[in-house]
Amino acid sequence: MTFDAQLKLETQIYLKKSFRGLTALSLGLLLLLLFSRPVFLYREIPLSTMLLAMLPLLSIIVFFSPVNKLLFRRDFSIELLFVALFFSWLIFISSLLFYSVNFIHAATSIIDILVLAFGISLLPSRNMFFSSVAVLCAFHLGINFIYISGVDIDVWADSLRLACFVLILLAGHKVSEKWFKRAITKEVDNQRLIKELEELSTQDGLTKIANRRHFDNVINQEIAHSERTKQPLAIILIDIDFFKKLNDSLGHQEGDKCLINFANMLKNIANRPRDICARYGGEEFILLLAETDLEGAIVVAEKVKQQLERLAIAHPDSSVSDKVTVSQGIAVFKSGMSEDQLCHLADEKLYQVKRTSRNYFAY
Repeated sequence: MTFDAQLKLETQIYLKKSFRGLTALSLGLLLLLLFSRPVFLYREIPLSTMLLAMLPLLSIIVFFSPVNKLLFRRDFSIELLFVALFFSWLIFISSLLFYSVNFIHAATSIIDILVLAFGISLLPSRNMFFSSVAVLCAFHLGINFIYISGVDIDVWADSLRLACFVLILLAGHKVSEKWFKRAITKEVDNQRLIKELEELSTQDGLTKIANRRHFDNVINQEIAHSERTKQPLAIILIDIDFFKKLNDSLGHQEGDKCLINFANMLKNIANRPRDICARYGGEEFILLLAETDLEGAIVVAEKVKQQLERLAIAHPDSSVSDKVTVSQGIAVFKSGMSEDQLCHLADEKLYQVKRTSRNYFAY
């Protein structure tokens, strides 16, 4: 996964978890306002009015509570929920201020808390972070100047406190953003390293097809599956004829090219989901053909022979042809066979061809 893709994924996960915390905080603030209403100056606001103003916030909290799995759907836009919660708070505060100027002390305190809460919750989303902080600060300053008359409040001290608070938050954002991206970079590097290690453990370095270790793991699974389901299973062991002579005459680079081209050809032939094409060792390759009987394996062996002829890889020192050829041994699984027995049978058939004709297959 690329850095940008991982950054997007981690940002979404962070925002979804942060939103759950933000809804819990919002619920706590609303309950605190309700229970403290009788002892504060805004007690003149009727309970019904407060509850009505809370409706948008309560709707979001109820429908998108921390236990709601909808939040963790991949196609769900968490940004829209943040916007809805943000403006619900602004509507709530504005509604109560419109009813009673005495609510301004509670309003400024709530806004301070929201600046911190939204700032922390939106850390990975740069645009939303700055937008929410800017709007909340403007709202905070705006209500202070609008309600300055008739209210015992030091606007300049309150504004200075808010400015210091925001500067600290912005500094924290800068540090946190670097930490967040550094953590994701490390995660991407770790994923790439794990993928490379997995490929090294299952893939042949030269031909990029499966290696013998991976083949040994898969064939045991397929044997167990064949025993259980009684479905046929076949393997074809393939050896490039006189490969050492090709290396001696044309050099190892040409030999490597031959192995790579031949492996790519085999990969195209054994292309079903459960088929395995593997480098068995040196110039030997093996095909694992799931749910394939002897007739099906013969068809594949014929296809290997024909497509290799079309590939026409030059071999000046072959005793069979002026092009690269292969010998093939076909073995079909019988109930009770082990992996060693099945591979040994294919090996016997292969050497039967190599002792007699080459450029053909036996079964």
